[in-house]
Amino acid sequence: MPTITRLPVLPLRRLRAEPNQLILHFRGGRLVRKGAGIAYWFSPLSAAIAMLPIEDCQSTFVLNEHSSDFQPIKVQATITYRIADAEKAAGRFNFSLSIEHGAWLEQPLDRLASVLAQRALPVVRKLISAQSLEMVLRNGSEQVREAVSRALTSDPEIAAMGLQLVNLVIDQIVPSAELEKALGTPMREAVQARADEAQFQRRAQAVEKERAIKENELATELELERRQQELIQKRGENALLQVQQEAASQRTQIEGAIERSRLQTEAAALQTEINAKAQAAAQTLLAEQQAAAMQRQHEIWAQTPPAAATAMALGQLAGKLQSIGHLNVTPDLIGQSLTQFLRDRAAP
Repeated sequence: MPTITRLPVLPLRRLRAEPNQLILHFRGGRLVRKGAGIAYWFSPLSAAIAMLPIEDCQSTFVLNEHSSDFQPIKVQATITYRIADAEKAAGRFNFSLSIEHGAWLEQPLDRLASVLAQRALPVVRKLISAQSLEMVLRNGSEQVREAVSRALTSDPEIAAMGLQLVNLVIDQIVPSAELEKALGTPMREAVQARADEAQFQRRAQAVEKERAIKENELATELELERRQQELIQKRGENALLQVQQEAASQRTQIEGAIERSRLQTEAAALQTEINAKAQAAAQTLLAEQQAAAMQRQHEIWAQTPPAAATAMALGQLAGKLQSIGHLNVTPDLIGQSLTQFLRDRAAP
């Protein structure tokens, strides 16, 4: 609201308006001053002042109507308008200010909102009453907004009041609370069913994942057990192979030792046989030589005269007297030999 101040002595008042406030100053029934955001001195005895907002104004109204199937519908709309012709609007609505405190004497904006709601009511009623509740809710608020905007824009009465429509927004079109709840039940049930299905699927997926994890763990344990079994089997095979190799090595060593012993035995036997054969050959040769020597001696003795033989025998005997402990010589032996010796000596 504009500010009105007074002087303590003089009967004058000073008015100061904001830039978005249009002042219409009348004196004697005539418009003498007009402007936005002005400030001036005036005499309160002959002044009539009106203030109109030149900014965009908004008003929200609610219309309660019924569809063709007799269902209650609430339409809430917000209309934005501006005062295009201040003098026409001031002539149709009371925008007068109090000279004392600068406030409106009435509430002209409330009356403007009421008039706009009344101008929109027949359009909304005609549109909604021709459709069922389901069609109204399905078509939405766009059809209502277009119909009301078109009606208010082309309404000559709105232009006659100096008003201009800026924008219209349908905030909501809803049935009664009970009906809205009933209409929303299938959707809520469907959403809940989808939510339950999603929850069941999540649980199923969780169970499936848990099962997969368990199967993976079991498969891992089985694989570990299989590898452990293969490791134990491989270790057994390696131990058996080692034992077999050790046994084969020992068998080879034993066979080698036996073979060496056999070869040594055969070599010793062969050596013994060779030695025996050599000794036998040597003894045979010696015996043959001794026999031959003896035979030659026999032949020599056979050709030697008896006296010479006896002398040779006695010579040999004399050479061995040191080793003979006792010797008996009979007279017959010496006598016969001596006689034969003397006989041989006497022979020519």
